[in-house]
Amino acid sequence: MILPTIKYTGIRISRDYIGLLLLFVLPILLIFVFSLILVDMESEGVRIIETTAISMVLAFQLFGGSFPMGYIQEDLFSDRKWRLKSLPINTALYAFSVLLAGTIFSILQGMVIVFITHFAFGVDWGSFFWALLVIALLSVISSLVCTICALISPNFKIAERLTEVFGVGSIILAGMFFSLPDNTFFNFMGTYGNPLSLAQTAIFERMNDGNSSEVQIALFTLTAAIIVCFLIMVTLGRKKIQ
Repeated sequence: MILPTIKYTGIRISRDYIGLLLLFVLPILLIFVFSLILVDMESEGVRIIETTAISMVLAFQLFGGSFPMGYIQEDLFSDRKWRLKSLPINTALYAFSVLLAGTIFSILQGMVIVFITHFAFGVDWGSFFWALLVIALLSVISSLVCTICALISPNFKIAERLTEVFGVGSIILAGMFFSLPDNTFFNFMGTYGNPLSLAQTAIFERMNDGNSSEVQIALFTLTAAIIVCFLIMVTLGRKKIQ
């Protein structure tokens, strides 16, 4: 059942033109614009376009979970659920298959953007394998958090708002919009308290041969967050998905 569902979900995502426009085309266009503005500008010997492009690609991965969230909400928590429940399938396994398909698609989409930024704009990602690992971790977290939002929300609009708070909140805490106040709370949240900052640390410290312990902490924290979110999702799913 898992493989047919993954194939079916992949087809649905490929036909979601608005979603693809926002999560695939838009980041490439933004990076193109910034490449024109920030051309040859450097900070501490590093091209600003590289740090900007990498941060932007990672930031957009936070919203990749909106695909599986939308399909789970539509198939299991709307009027359409009765059609699905009339079929001889395990709804919990179906939901997991949709989640898995959405996560795989988000990872592949992220890596395509990585290759485009590298070959079209000269962005140095260091190791492509390392970039794949970090993007995969972000994609999994995004899918889990978005699914949790779908499980705890009474309707889809509230779930969407919660995922926006997660994504935009992480971007703000990472300091991509503006500098945060210099105090203990915001310093912690801007370094370890959100997935985007952890992903940035894992990429940039590895690229610049920086503090390996910081890279390990970032990966450990991301992995721990995935485990916690997965357990929460399973607990909520057992109660809501019958």
